[in-house]
Amino acid sequence: MNFIPEQSKNSQRVPYYEDATKADGWQGQATEKTIMALQSEITQSLSRLGGLVTGFQRGTFQSEDGDREGFRIHYAIDAADGRQVPGRIDIAALPLDPNINWRMANKAKHKELSLKMALYMLRIALDGNWFLQQLSPGFAALVPFMLGPGKKTISELWAESAIMNNLLPPGDEEFLEGEAREV
Repeated sequence: MNFIPEQSKNSQRVPYYEDATKADGWQGQATEKTIMALQSEITQSLSRLGGLVTGFQRGTFQSEDGDREGFRIHYAIDAADGRQVPGRIDIAALPLDPNINWRMANKAKHKELSLKMALYMLRIALDGNWFLQQLSPGFAALVPFMLGPGKKTISELWAESAIMNNLLPPGDEEFLEGEAREV
């Protein structure tokens, strides 16, 4: 089933697909892998991080830069008490430049190329998180994507809610070596 999610309040501006370059750090523009192959690789990468993928849901993200094709990747992780905690990663392809006079077939091809690039880069990011999880004791790569109240991810709640400020040290304190100290 397709979706049109609520627009995130802290979404960032991104380049158009046609303007994304390798020199700027973008990768996967020339991948010949299919969407299904990339989804399989993402499933494996999430599994290495402790996640169990329950589905890929294709849809459209609306942004100031135009509609962006994408996926909601649903997964679950096992909590310390044995419960399964649901999570969700939203991944949106770069938008196409609206100033280009697209032929319909060419536009569809470029939308798919942009979507494949986004999936390709997500797999790279997940693999990077696996390395970080190995090297940084206590790091839990999938926690920011766990679902909290209102079906929002922990990251969305952090960015959009003053309630999450309760996780910060009170007043004029800062964290040093795992404890709060007066400044």
